[in-house]
Amino acid sequence: MIWKGTLRKVDLGSGGWMLEAEGKRFTLVGDVPAGLEGKRVEVQGRSVEGGGFLMTGDPMVEIKKIREA
Repeated sequence: MIWKGTLRKVDLGSGGWMLEAEGKRFTLVGDVPAGLEGKRVEVQGRSVEGGGFLMTGDPMVEIKKIREA
């Protein structure tokens, strides 16, 4: 699946990455290249179940590929 939105760094808990897309927030799982914070990105990956480090209750997306959109 592909999601497009704005990449945000989150300082909750141990910290992590969130994608804001279409009025929803998605917690991202996986590596995020440097320099993408605050930019519009395209994330290719899959939805996964779990609690996550951010503990926001948002859906989680396992990153397969991420790039600036």
